[in-house]
Amino acid sequence: MPTLQKSVTVKAPVEKVFKYVGEPQHLPEIWPSLFEVMDVETLPTGGHTFAWNYNMAGNRFKGTTKTFEWLPNERIVDKTYGDIESTFAWTFHGENGFTSHNERSARLRPARR
Repeated sequence: MPTLQKSVTVKAPVEKVFKYVGEPQHLPEIWPSLFEVMDVETLPTGGHTFAWNYNMAGNRFKGTTKTFEWLPNERIVDKTYGDIESTFAWTFHGENGFTSHNERSARLRPARR
């Protein structure tokens, strides 16, 4: 299964970065090929379920996501289902007004069309 890892450091407190990344409606702003998030519902344990539309090489894919782990200001684990199945682990570390945000994803190949 292919794995992608990405790290970003921003000048902002960890609470602010976690809150921003943890709200699915913001994902298209930080994830260019994800062009639509809808039907967002907050889970009682934290995190969300939501539907999404994604563009890859001119092909449109759709699916849903559910949060399986929600540790405020530390970690989010989301699993996606549908045309592309994936697991995303987002980790956050704050220090001196900066936040390191790491994303690690394991993706299955898109379903054949």
